[in-house]
Parts: sequence; C-alpha cells; structure tokens
Amino acid sequence: MRCQFCNSPKLRFLRSMTNVDKYHCRDCKKTNFVPRDRSEIRIPRRPAHPSRPPVVPVEYTAFACFNHQGKADKFIDAINRGGKYHFVDGFNYPGTLFVLTDTDMGGRRFKLDKMRNHGTKVFFVYPHAARPDVVNDIFKEWHYTTAHFVSAQGHVEVMEAFGYSRPLEVVGWSLCPIRQFRPRNEPREVLFAPIHPRCSGVDQDVNRGTFERLARLAYDDDIHLTVRFVKNLGESGLEKVEHPNIRYTVGFMNNAFDQIDGADLVVAHQTFLYLAVARGVPAVAMATDMPTHIQHRRGPVMWARNWKKYEHLVAFPYDIMQCENKGQTLSLLRRAIQDDAEIADWKRRMIGSPFRRDRFLAKIEKYL
Repeated sequence: MRCQFCNSPKLRFLRSMTNVDKYHCRDCKKTNFVPRDRSEIRIPRRPAHPSRPPVVPVEYTAFACFNHQGKADKFIDAINRGGKYHFVDGFNYPGTLFVLTDTDMGGRRFKLDKMRNHGTKVFFVYPHAARPDVVNDIFKEWHYTTAHFVSAQGHVEVMEAFGYSRPLEVVGWSLCPIRQFRPRNEPREVLFAPIHPRCSGVDQDVNRGTFERLARLAYDDDIHLTVRFVKNLGESGLEKVEHPNIRYTVGFMNNAFDQIDGADLVVAHQTFLYLAVARGVPAVAMATDMPTHIQHRRGPVMWARNWKKYEHLVAFPYDIMQCENKGQTLSLLRRAIQDDAEIADWKRRMIGSPFRRDRFLAKIEKYL
C-alpha cells in the first residue's frame, strides 16, 4: 500500500473508522483514508448514555416528574406504590406515558414541548406552592396541560374566577400532615418569615414594614422574635438589628415545619403562612391584599390581571400590615392565638382535607 499523494510506502496505521481505515504518511505528512470492504465492517451498538435512558416499550408504563423542592414526593410515592407505573429520572426522557410538573410556564414550557415532541401526550400540573396557582393569571395558559391538581376546593374557585380553562382536580393537601389548632396563652415566641429573596421592591417594603411592627414589641419585651430568612437579609430588604429579644436563623425552601411547630405564632406570606395554618399554629399574614406579581431580574413587575375578582377568596383574616401602632399589633397577635374561629372557613377552603393516595390515583386513571 502506498501514499495516495506522494506514492511513498511509509504509511503508519492510525485507526479504523466506520467504513475506512486511517493512515499517516511519514514522508508527505498527509492523512490517507483507505476504503474498507463493507462485508468486514461490524458497527458496534452504542451504549445508552447514562443521562438518556432507552425508550420504554410500546406499552408505556413510565412517568417523569419535575420535583420542585420535594413538593411532588407524595405524588411520586403514591404512583410508585400503586405498582402500575414506574418513575424515571430525567426531564427529557422520551416515551413517558405522562409527566408531573409544578408549572407549565416560562422555561419549563420549552422542556414540556420537547417531551411532547418525543411522544408524551399527558401532562399533569401539581401545586407549585401552597396558595392557589394564580401565576396563570399573569401568563397565558399552556393548552396541552391535561389537568391541574389543586389542594382544596377554594383553589378551584380562585382559578375559575380568573378564567382558567384546563380541568381542575382536587387531590387534597400534600405539603405536610394537618393538625388541629392549638391555642396559646401569650404570643411569646414569634417566628417571622420574610418573603423569600426572589422578590420585587414591593415585597421588600412589606418585609421592612412587618419587621418594624414586630421589632417594637421585641424592644418592649412583649415578644421574643425569630427572623427566619432565606439566603441573606439584604435580599429580603432587611438589616440585622442587634437586640437580646431578636434572633436570626437561616431557613431553606424545603417545606420544613419544625420551626413552625416550635413557635407560639407565625407571621408570614403565602406558602409559609399556609404551612403554619395547616400545622394548627396561630398565624398572621402580611399584605394579604397585595396582588400576586412576578418580577424577573431587571425586568418590570408583572401583576395578576384579574386580582379584584378573587381577592376576597384568598384574603387572610389577620393582616399585620393593617396595624397602625404597637397596641394594634399586639392586640392582633393576641387575637390570633386564642382560637381559630375567624380563620376556620379560610382553612377549610384553602387547606382542605389531607392528601389521599387512592383519590389521587383515581384522578390519574381518569385521564389515562
């Protein structure tokens, strides 16, 4: 065999490719590609990529899930224990029978469209947060969503009020075990959870206004205040104040409720507030009348379009931002710890009954 360019016999074998052999000429330094006899070619099967499992058979028994902060654990466990379908890890897994996702908005929609192109036809949305999913009142809904699971009937009422058109199915409260309300004698240990750092300037204003009201009580030894913040105080619009009655602790967005159970009263917004009510701990909201909104980095604030249609449905009876002085704030806290008469209807509509595996699986089968 000689070089195709200089006719030199000094060829050095490099490697075999799919249908050619590759040689290097020592004289002219050029690469030669020599065709091989195709009868001798054996193409090895490519092993499955570890992050791309092979496509399941035609019977389709696999389901995938975007498990946001562990909020889908109950749903995944229920389906796995049902024994009919199996969970696969991988958001772009082709050939899944159905998908569980906490949202069908924004960048997630791109991934869902990709899965739809791979053959998935059924998409279920489970609760992204504890409150009703009013983000759909900011962005246009995704018309390929099969059904939207919600925690309680009140969530259905809210979403129907702003015109959500996809099927809504109540599957019960899944974020934590529900406990009966436990009254206290005094609101001594107060846990304050500022709106988490992915927030806008208006959220930071609410955090500052709430802290100022609670700090006045801590200064006068009416309460012991614990500020539970995520990431850092600055992103929540707060500054650290040194005082023996004020403590600070770093929290995580993982739906943990151990700090809630140890408090006499919780002051919070949205999910943390809902968790406190579900755990039977006295709770006070902040800015419950503030319309739902989203602000991407360096972008404008986008507000819910139909807020006035369902504001009365989501409003919490106790709101610290409506207190104008120290006396009103302390009076509100004491009222909140006595009994749950004023919040009982809200809890029935927004927390509802506990999650039931059989009820949830029946909803899944209904659409499959």
